[in-house]
Amino acid sequence: MKHLKKFESFSSSVPVTKPAEPITKPGTKPNRPSPIRRDRPSVDPAPKAKKKLYKAYPEDVIDRYNNEMETKNDRD
Repeated sequence: MKHLKKFESFSSSVPVTKPAEPITKPGTKPNRPSPIRRDRPSVDPAPKAKKKLYKAYPEDVIDRYNNEMETKNDRD
């Protein structure tokens, strides 16, 4: 009851005002923000890893194969 009396006294002391009139004119549309950020230039991201390219000559491939076969035979 005590709180109800405080609320009634508060609500009676506050004058009721008219809501503010909108400033926009008829026929104008509000500008919405663009989904494209134009404040920063676009940047191409760097790749996460770079692949090194080696030139392999047929002799190198044959030598590598022979070395691998020798090490495989040594393990057996």
